Amino acid sequence: MRYIYKIFRETNFSEFESYFKSRFNFETTYKLPFSIKPINQSKAFPLYYVPTNNMIMLMNNIYKQDKLLNTINQQLPPIARQNFIFDCLMEELHHTNELEGVRSSKEEIIRSARLLDKNNHKNRFSSMITSYNKLLTGELKELESPEDVRKIYDHIVEDEIDDFEKPDGELFRLETTFVYKKSGSEKVIHKGITPEENIKDSLSHLIEFLKTSNIPKLIKIMIAHYYFGYIHPFYDGNGRTSRFISSIYLKNELSDLTAISLSRGCNKYRNKYLNAFEMTNSIANRGELNFFIDHLLDIISQEQKNMIEEMKIKKEQLDSFTEKLSNDSRFDNNEVYQGIMFVLGQNYFFSVEDKGLTVKQLSIVAKKSIQSMRIALNDLIKMGVLTTKGKRPIIYSIAENYFEESFD
Repeated sequence: MRYIYKIFRETNFSEFESYFKSRFNFETTYKLPFSIKPINQSKAFPLYYVPTNNMIMLMNNIYKQDKLLNTINQQLPPIARQNFIFDCLMEELHHTNELEGVRSSKEEIIRSARLLDKNNHKNRFSSMITSYNKLLTGELKELESPEDVRKIYDHIVEDEIDDFEKPDGELFRLETTFVYKKSGSEKVIHKGITPEENIKDSLSHLIEFLKTSNIPKLIKIMIAHYYFGYIHPFYDGNGRTSRFISSIYLKNELSDLTAISLSRGCNKYRNKYLNAFEMTNSIANRGELNFFIDHLLDIISQEQKNMIEEMKIKKEQLDSFTEKLSNDSRFDNNEVYQGIMFVLGQNYFFSVEDKGLTVKQLSIVAKKSIQSMRIALNDLIKMGVLTTKGKRPIIYSIAENYFEESFD
C-alpha cells in the first residue's frame, strides 16, 4: 500500500481528498482515539492506520529474530552471556544520550555503572543506569497514570537537564515547546500540546489505550511512541523518556535484548527515525500512521539482525578458542587451569572494557580460594599463556600470542 503523503504529492487537491476519504473509510482501517493538528493548521486529523502485509511481515520478522536472539544468548556460557547483555545495556544508554545531544562516552557510562555496583554511590548517570537495570530485572511495571511518566522522567533524564528546561508545572511543562526540523534549520515542524491539563488528559488517554486496545501489541507500542512524541510533555528529555517507556512495553512482549536495543537502533538509523516523526506530523500525511509504524518496526528488526550477527561472531570465536583449549595438552587433567583459561576466554571475547580479571574475580567465578587461584595463575604465567598488568589489583589476561598457537 502506498503511503498517503506520496499520493498527496502526486495528485491535485480534489483527487487527493477523494482518495483520502476512501482510504480513511476502508473496511480494514483502524481509527484511533487520538487526533493531531499539523503545525500552522486549524484543522485536526484523527489518527488511523491500515493493517498491511508489510506490517505483518515486519512483526513476524521481529518475533522470529527475537526467538533466535534468545536461543543464541542461552547457548552462551554464563560470563559471556552476562558480559554481552551488559555491553548491550551500555550501548543503549550511550546511544539514547547521543541521539538527544547529551555529551557522554560509553566508557564514562561503564565507569558509572561499575562505581554504582561497587558502592551504590550516586554519580552521573546512576539514576538512568539503575532504571535500566530495573527494566531488565522486571521490576518496572507498565504505566498506570501520568504520574508514572513523571517518575520515569525524573530517573532517566532530570540530572542531565538544565534547570531552565525542567518541568515548571505540577508534573509537566506549563509553556509551549517546539520541535525543529532535523536538518538543523530553525523551521518549526511541531508544537507540543498545551496547557498542562491537556497534557495530563492526553497521557491518561494514551495509557488507557495501551491497557485496553485489542490491536497487536507491537503496533500499539509504535503508535504510543509516536503519540507521546506528539504530546511532548517536557521541554527537554521527551525522546529518552519515550524510548524507555517503549522498552518497558517491549520487555513484556519480547526478550531483554530486543527491549534494550531500541535507542541503539534509533541512533544508528537516526535520519529514518526522525523523518518518521516529521512526516507523520505533516499535513500531507493526514494522520496516517503506516509510515511511522513501518519505519519503527523496521528499525527494531534491523537492530535485531545486527545483534544476531554480533553475537554469532563472538560465539564462533569463543567456540574456536574452547576447541583450542581442549587440544592443549598442558591443561590435560587440570580443571583449574582449564577453568581459568575458559573464564578469561569469555572475558576476552565478550568484554565491554579492558580485557582481564583480578584474582579475586577469578576465585569467585571458579569457586576456589584466592591462595589456590594465585598458585594456578603463576603456573599459567610461567607457561606463557597469561600476561599481567597493573598493581593492586593485578589484572590477568590471556597472552595475545596464545591465540596464534596451534595444537592440531
